[in-house]
Amino acid sequence: MATYLIRRLLWLIPILFVVALITFIMMHAAPGGPWDRDLNARQVDATTQNTLNEYYGLDKPLWRQFTAYVFGDVNKENKFVCGLVCGNLGPSYRVRGRTVQDILFEPPKEKSFLYSRFGYSMRLGGLALSMAILIGIPAGMIAALKQNTWIDYVSLFITSIGISIPSFVMSIFFIIIFASMLHLVNVVPKDWDDGKAWILPAAVLGLERWLLPPVLRARPCWKYYVRTMFAQPVPKVCTNEWLSSVTCYAMPLSRL
Repeated sequence: MATYLIRRLLWLIPILFVVALITFIMMHAAPGGPWDRDLNARQVDATTQNTLNEYYGLDKPLWRQFTAYVFGDVNKENKFVCGLVCGNLGPSYRVRGRTVQDILFEPPKEKSFLYSRFGYSMRLGGLALSMAILIGIPAGMIAALKQNTWIDYVSLFITSIGISIPSFVMSIFFIIIFASMLHLVNVVPKDWDDGKAWILPAAVLGLERWLLPPVLRARPCWKYYVRTMFAQPVPKVCTNEWLSSVTCYAMPLSRL
């Protein structure tokens, strides 16, 4: 199990690199640039654009722009500035004089890190992941052990509905049912310190994860070697085998 987890975590490194490369290529392939504005608005003159390109390093070759963003590059003062691998997300093109990491991670005054933009996203993702693990994995185990019973069929029916309806549509249904009709939560949260304000967003975000993957990926319990082990008088070993398989197959939940 530990080897599997380590291997999956190490795979994040090339995956993130490829995603960054594809995003970089697509952004440069798209028409326009960061200094383009509405045609009816005042345009940035060519001299100013050249100055901005030089300041932000956009006048360099594309390969050097990408390596500078990911690994780092030497600035005008001949000092090496580390890139994404050091947590440096670069300057913001929208907010003058601030970096992207400052915008994401800096909390309001007299507030903790959890109140930053990244902190809100982290709390929401963590809550959705917790719901997916606590609800989805037990539901998947029960559905797999109760194969071809009403429990299995109901699980697959709910799963099909949950995966077919887009999240933004499901969120509207949740608001109508739980906020407008049942009055269990507020339509517009007054205070995000209230735990009720996080229930619906976390449920909508984690709905696909705690419905579909656990139920479908718990099917290793039906494999022939597991069935054979159940026929042997070693229930503890058998339980360890199918539980290990279910846990490993449920790892895609970490995408939350």
